[in-house]
Amino acid sequence: MMKKSIGFSILLIIAGILFLLDNLDFMNISIRHLIRTYWPVILIWIGAEKLYRDLK
Repeated sequence: MMKKSIGFSILLIIAGILFLLDNLDFMNISIRHLIRTYWPVILIWIGAEKLYRDLK
């Protein structure tokens, strides 16, 4: 049985909410700018979560 990744799921939900709020004009943010700026954080999050699951 494959373990589900809750951290990655949360990351996808947050990204989806940001895209939705941006498309509905509730927020005036640049999604491209956020991704360009914070893509290393996403990689670190995924790597740390995988390491945590492997050590668990």
